[in-house]
Amino acid sequence: MVLSAILARAAFVPGQSGPPLLVGGHAHGADNIRILKELDVGNFVWIPKQGYGMGNVPWDTEHDILADVDACVAAGLHFMVSQRRGLGPDFKPGGPEFGGDTTPEIHGPDVIRQIRRRAGRLFVGLHAEELDADFLQNGLRASHRSRIPHLYDFTDRAGGRRVFERELARIGRLAHAARAGYLPNLCVSLHHSGFRAGGDIVMAELLEALPNTELQLAYLRGGATQFGKPWGAWVSPWHKGKVPTEDKALWPGPNSEVGAGHDAGRLKRCLYLAWASGARVLTMQETEPLFSRDSRGGYRLAAWGRELHDFWQAVRHQPQPVRPVIRLALLVDRDSGWAPGHLHGDWIEHPTVWGKLQPERGDTMLSRYLDALLPGFERQSGWWKEGGSEYPGYFAPTPAGPFDIVSSDIRADRLSRYGAVALMGDIRMTRVLLATLKRYVSNGGTLLLNVNHMRLRERFVQEPDFLGATIGESRQWSDWSRSNLLMRKTVSADRIILKQPVGRLQPHEWQETWFVVQDVQPREAETLAATGAGEPVLLRHRYGKGEVLLSTPDSMLTGAGVQADRLGFFAELLRDMARDPRVSAIGSPGETPHDLSWVCADIGDHRMVVVANHSVQEQTVGVSVDGSAPQMRVIGPEDVAVFRFVCVP
Repeated sequence: MVLSAILARAAFVPGQSGPPLLVGGHAHGADNIRILKELDVGNFVWIPKQGYGMGNVPWDTEHDILADVDACVAAGLHFMVSQRRGLGPDFKPGGPEFGGDTTPEIHGPDVIRQIRRRAGRLFVGLHAEELDADFLQNGLRASHRSRIPHLYDFTDRAGGRRVFERELARIGRLAHAARAGYLPNLCVSLHHSGFRAGGDIVMAELLEALPNTELQLAYLRGGATQFGKPWGAWVSPWHKGKVPTEDKALWPGPNSEVGAGHDAGRLKRCLYLAWASGARVLTMQETEPLFSRDSRGGYRLAAWGRELHDFWQAVRHQPQPVRPVIRLALLVDRDSGWAPGHLHGDWIEHPTVWGKLQPERGDTMLSRYLDALLPGFERQSGWWKEGGSEYPGYFAPTPAGPFDIVSSDIRADRLSRYGAVALMGDIRMTRVLLATLKRYVSNGGTLLLNVNHMRLRERFVQEPDFLGATIGESRQWSDWSRSNLLMRKTVSADRIILKQPVGRLQPHEWQETWFVVQDVQPREAETLAATGAGEPVLLRHRYGKGEVLLSTPDSMLTGAGVQADRLGFFAELLRDMARDPRVSAIGSPGETPHDLSWVCADIGDHRMVVVANHSVQEQTVGVSVDGSAPQMRVIGPEDVAVFRFVCVP
């Protein structure tokens, strides 16, 4: 039976129509679900894993999953059901001494059949929690990996992706076999695998002790563009082992505490940035932060509940899909597998590749240039300790505006939605990828790539018609042979001199830490920038309606090892490529806004810009779209503003 028929009673049919805009809280127990409905925090409930230890309602025959489902149906609320956490078919405990924890499939086919029968289209699907986090947690030690050895039986990146996505697809088949939607949760940097492996709605997790919010949103926006599937996000209040509550008597559990957890302002920024990025499901974890008792014997919204309620009131009458307006995409290899470090209170301290492989120089390239676009996104050691800095970290500014991250198996027509594309990390320059890039550039795109990206199975791929240059084919005089031989030359330098304007960058000289220039031979390409000795550093070649920018420094990094830094010239070039001339943000006269991240998007007949102020000070910010007069607004400390503009057909 085809999937559209299998899911005919689901909330939406994957591949045919996206889900409605779903917003709401997390609850177990009919009374708690009823209270969320009465407090009007959304049209959606996330029902937790059966047996989950939070909340104030036990799991027993009176308070089981079907009782929760009936409460959602009575309230007219859509819902998803947590079906599992982690990877593998068997239960396993979790923690730094064990690795990641797994709760395998909880509800059998008979129970899911009853859920579908009772709820119909209100049932969104089955949620599988923290799948990439579990993969990374178990990859840290051999003893951890030995618990699910078949998931770590690989020796290279391609093998890591295959086994990980095979496991995601296995979990998805179980959900689809039960005629339910599949909502895999990817919460580090492997979100594209969730799309690729058949997730119907890929769910992110923000805050907790996880990577930077803007970084995850870049992967999710890019994944939605590349795979054409919807996604959502849940926001976790967990911080240093605690969640916030305003009523300890109502929520007596040992992990709830007044004044603990993430503050509600972080929830607000996550919700608005994710919504403007195109999320169709927006929810949060735990019920403790949402409400408390009032003096009249009823219930009132707590801080997190007020933010969720206010957000729902702001977006409930704007159910149309949100279409982010993004100029720059970073393209990484589909086998990349890179994940940042400093996660889970430095349980995962260093960057990893598919959980167990060591990062290489290409991964350093990716992380260093991400830091040019998201300064401070990767945190520092000790950030989670008392007195440690948490900003930048959970959030980071976007001084050049937002960007997306896509993978190398993207189709050319979808890549062409971006005005500029920059290749990052190690890339396998296959014939398919090369054809995609050629079509992208010929249609008018601007492509930045490095000499090292033109490799397949460690051999350089020669494409002089596309690059306007050849690689590694210099001829040099050999005294012993008394002739000119084909000998690749490399030179080191510490200056980059821009000779011609590129984008908004004007001729200038950059003093750099020493770097190595790879051997190229310009043909039709023009040399835009060179070393002090005249060796090409950046070439430009017109191809069709677009242009190729070829950089020659090894991975655009200093030095020659894995531990290296970005080059200042290319950081400025990348930021310039990201800046969208259609959108600009300014400060009050004589001031430059700082500590802001923002996303521009179209919704209905309007263009909007959501600006998050991460500073502890209020800021006056002006936003202009398509040359309009700037709208000026004061944005409070750690707050959000939405600027709206009427689109001109």
